[in-house]
Amino acid sequence: MAAAPIQRVCVPTFERRDEPRPHMVYAIQVTLPSQTWTVYRRYSEFAALQAALPPPAPPAPLPPKQAAKDSWRAIVGLGGWLPVTAAQQRADDAAAEERRQGLERYLRGIITAPDPHWRESDAFLQFLQVPEHQREPAVATEHPPPPPPPPKGLPAAAAGPLPRPWYSRAPPTARRQETDVTRPMDDHALLRHQTSTLMANQDAQAEQLAQILRRQRELGLTIHDELEVHKELLQSMQTHMQQTQTKLDAAENSMHRLQS
Repeated sequence: MAAAPIQRVCVPTFERRDEPRPHMVYAIQVTLPSQTWTVYRRYSEFAALQAALPPPAPPAPLPPKQAAKDSWRAIVGLGGWLPVTAAQQRADDAAAEERRQGLERYLRGIITAPDPHWRESDAFLQFLQVPEHQREPAVATEHPPPPPPPPKGLPAAAAGPLPRPWYSRAPPTARRQETDVTRPMDDHALLRHQTSTLMANQDAQAEQLAQILRRQRELGLTIHDELEVHKELLQSMQTHMQQTQTKLDAAENSMHRLQS
C-alpha cells in the first residue's frame, strides 16, 4: 500500500486521563492536503507501533519508558490514593514534556525519511487513523494480470486489446515528486517555501548579472584609459611632425636665398 500524502505530523500537547485508570495520552496532529485531525495515543501504543513497523528500525529512536522514580507512575501503582504534591506535579510535567518531544521526533523521522516503507506501512497509517479514502492507491505490479479471454464467436485476430475511444479519459499523470523538505509542509508553508526559493534564485541571478555588469564597466574604463593614452601619443606625434615640417620649410627657404 502506498503512503498517504501526509504533509505534517506533530505532538503539540499531552494530557492525563482518569478512566479506566489514571494514565497519560499524547495528542498527535496529522495534516493532509485536504484535512487535519488529532489522534490520542498512549505510550504503550507507540511501543506497539514500533514493534509492528517493518525492519530496520526508524531513523529517530523511540524515547525510553519512564523511570520507576516517576512520581506519577508511583502514585498509580498505589491506586491513586496519595495526593499529588506540587513538586511531583512539576516533575511529572517535565518528564511528560521530554517524552512528548521525543515522540514528535520519532514520528517526524518516519515522515521525512528518504525510505518510505515505514510511513507506507498499514501499521503506521492505522496508528494515525488515516481514512481509507485518503490513502493513495497501490502502485501497479510489474506483471499485470492477463486480459480476459475474448467473447465466444470472435475471430482470433480480434482477441487483442481494443483501441481506446477518443472520448475516454487520458491516463493519469505521475504525481509530483515531493522532497524531504516539502513533504512535512502544509499548503501555506509550501507556498512560503516556494516563494522564498524563487526570490533567493532571483537574488542570485541578479547578483550574477551585477557582477557581469561591474566587470564590463571595469573593462570599459580600462579601454577608455588606453584610448586616452593613444590619443595623447598621437597628439604628441602630430606636434613633432609639425615642428619638423616647420624646420624643413625654414631650411628650404635658406637654401633658396643662398642659391639666389
